Amino acid sequence: MVADANELDDLHWLKSMASNELDLRPPSLVNIGRNSIIIHDDSGKPIAYTTLTNRWNGSEINSFLVDPEHRGKGLSHKLLSKINQSRVFCYTRNPRLQSALEKAGYSRKLFPGIIATFNLVLTRTGLLIWMLATFDFKRIFHQIINLPKYKLYMKKD
Repeated sequence: MVADANELDDLHWLKSMASNELDLRPPSLVNIGRNSIIIHDDSGKPIAYTTLTNRWNGSEINSFLVDPEHRGKGLSHKLLSKINQSRVFCYTRNPRLQSALEKAGYSRKLFPGIIATFNLVLTRTGLLIWMLATFDFKRIFHQIINLPKYKLYMKKD
């Protein structure tokens, strides 16, 4: 399947945003798929994005970003309102996203469940290996240093 020009523009924007946000996965691994939600401005430029990943026993919001020029305009709430899956969870250390999650009905939890945790350990190990292989030490260091600051939020419909 060949991507059209708009999809390529969206992907280019997403990769540039991910390169500046060290809490996100490396830009080389971000993509736009069927579980991605993108909000565009009136001119068609992407300004907010999230994607969910199936974690066997629920879905994880594993990338969530709003263009810095458009923060504070309710786009986080709009993205969260478009998520239709049940049993969704998100790890974040961002206080703005934590507030938006709480307002959207997510609650603070300590453990996502055994199956989800097993899946997370596998995928995070693969992500670490990828970052080592691509010499993305700045992102690795940032994420390890901030690991204790991440909080889990869950929503069960």
